[in-house]
Amino acid sequence: MTVLVTGGSGSGKSALAEQISERLRQPEKPFYYLATMQVWDAECEARIAKHRQQRAGKGFCTIEMPDHAEEAAASLTPGSTALLECVSNLTANEQFGTGVPDPAQTVLDGIGAIQKRLAHLVIVTNEVFSAGTPADAAMQTYLQNLGKINCTLAQWADVVLEVSCGVPIVWKGERCYREILV
Repeated sequence: MTVLVTGGSGSGKSALAEQISERLRQPEKPFYYLATMQVWDAECEARIAKHRQQRAGKGFCTIEMPDHAEEAAASLTPGSTALLECVSNLTANEQFGTGVPDPAQTVLDGIGAIQKRLAHLVIVTNEVFSAGTPADAAMQTYLQNLGKINCTLAQWADVVLEVSCGVPIVWKGERCYREILV
């Protein structure tokens, strides 16, 4: 099962994604946290520390995967469960860091490879375009790439959720979502 969780910054999407991944976890298999944030500054360090504290004691095996997600797929035990946090960082890292010619396709190829290895994948991403379009051309391209990725992931997903003010809104797969929470 693939679950896509989106929402704005501070919306509660990470906490919900962790809860869902814990429910989907298979006890006999590894339980992965695929971390995509690179440490650029103190703000990044604080966000990473917050997320590590949130998932402490939950049994996650963390794999640092700021880019090249397709390579990370090979290290995952088939049939396992993973939480990928988050597509926004992965896209930025590929677009601005590695300089691949088509960052959106690189991200999709990587997530597709991960999805094929796992029984369950919970993906966190940021909602885009609600704050308007930035004037900076590179940021416009980034948002277009992330929008393309999000739309494709929503097609692939069994469940699509948007979190607003801590409240999940089910856009796709309501029955599956309810089964996860039972």
